[in-house]
Amino acid sequence: MSPGPAEAALLLALAATAHNVEEMIWLPGFAHPPALRWDVPPRAFRFAATVITLAFWAAALALACGVSALEPVVAGFALAVIVNAFLPHLALTLILRRYHPGTASGLLLVVPAALLYLAAVDATRRIGDPAFLAWAAAGAAGLAAAVPLLLALGRRLG
Repeated sequence: MSPGPAEAALLLALAATAHNVEEMIWLPGFAHPPALRWDVPPRAFRFAATVITLAFWAAALALACGVSALEPVVAGFALAVIVNAFLPHLALTLILRRYHPGTASGLLLVVPAALLYLAAVDATRRIGDPAFLAWAAAGAAGLAAAVPLLLALGRRLG
């Protein structure tokens, strides 16, 4: 039996948590080549990753409580994290010829959980609805836009 969107969203939140914890531990100390200019203070990065993790959990718990209106937004989150696993994580691992933090958890946990969520939502036959797609695009764009904003806020908070 396949999970419904709420259950799949909880698995996605769990996978995103594992991924973000891996990044919070290893990414701040990772030696990026000068061409990539990684000048994000560890506290700012950890702040941004924590807020994003909490957003995943808030959305998943809302779905678990019956707020199905968030299904397309979480679908957008799912699409965004699938892209994130490949760009930058897998791409940097291949380009740098060494492991980039977040690649394993992204590919082994996040991508399967995101695909499971998308399959669960597709089973409801809403995924082709134009309004659903618009909200999914908004969810993906919102998550992508939140990263630099949260990093900037994290820098200010110190």
